Amino acid sequence: MPKTKSSIRTIAIDDMLVAVLKMYKTWQKANKLSHKKYLDSKYMITLPNGSEMSEYGVNKVIDTLLAKTNLDKHITPHGLRHTHAIMLLESGVDIQSVSKRLGHSNIEFTANVYIHFTQNLENKLIDHLESYLTY
Repeated sequence: MPKTKSSIRTIAIDDMLVAVLKMYKTWQKANKLSHKKYLDSKYMITLPNGSEMSEYGVNKVIDTLLAKTNLDKHITPHGLRHTHAIMLLESGVDIQSVSKRLGHSNIEFTANVYIHFTQNLENKLIDHLESYLTY
C-alpha cells in the first residue's frame, strides 16, 4: 500500500534500464513455463514462482549480487533510493525535479533530507564560479 497519493507516479527511465527490463521480462516468460504453479503478479520483479518478493527477499537478492562484486557493504532498497537522489543532485539536477521524482509532497522535505548534500553542491558551485572569475 503506497504511503501517499504522490507515491503512485510515472517516472522516466533510461534506454539501458528499458533494455535490461525487457531481457528480464523475456527470462521471466521462459521461467514461467518451468513452473507448474506460477503465480501471476502485478509486480514485474518477483520470486521465481511469480509470487511477491518481501523486503527480506529483495535484501537477499542485493546481498547475492554484492557477493559477486568487490563491494562488501550491504545497501537496503531505501539506501538505493537515497543513492539515486544524491547522484541526481550531484549531477546537477535541481532539487525540485528530484523532489518530484522521489514523490515527496513538497520540496522542503527533500531539502531537509538532503540539506548536507545540497550545501556541498552549493560550495562546489561557488568554487566553479570563483575558478571561472579568476581565470
